[in-house]
Amino acid sequence: MKRLLAMLRAGIVLLLVALFVSGCSLVNSSTQSPSTPSTAIAGAELGQLVTAESIDTANHNAPVNQTSTFNSLNQAIYAVVEAQRIDAGTTMFARWSRDGKPFEDSSEVKADKQYQNTYVEFHLEPTNKAIDPGSYTVQVFVNGNPAKQANFTAQ
Repeated sequence: MKRLLAMLRAGIVLLLVALFVSGCSLVNSSTQSPSTPSTAIAGAELGQLVTAESIDTANHNAPVNQTSTFNSLNQAIYAVVEAQRIDAGTTMFARWSRDGKPFEDSSEVKADKQYQNTYVEFHLEPTNKAIDPGSYTVQVFVNGNPAKQANFTAQ
């Protein structure tokens, strides 16, 4: 049920992206410059991918409390990637893996126009029970191609 609600919420956010580019969304413009070198892949130029305890919707979905170790397993885990450029029509999704085995792909988002200096966030939410302890990986895919990856631990 929570997963369905998360998917519905992601769909609503995607709709809002298309209607209100300057509002809170998965893809927002930011005046911040990237803190790490970028990686160019067809459709986008990506900076750092980090995991965090939350996002700051008032600050373009910037990561808040970046960490690679999560102790509270009853709350969402956020993966936020900086993007210097995302071309119109580019699709992105995140693949979540535990102990080297993929278990969930996030809903795909599609850029409705060209974006620059942008954050894109994906999140993993506990369903009927807490997130299982273990070693995790989240990898962002751009137009179906693997791009940035981050590792984290749930305790």
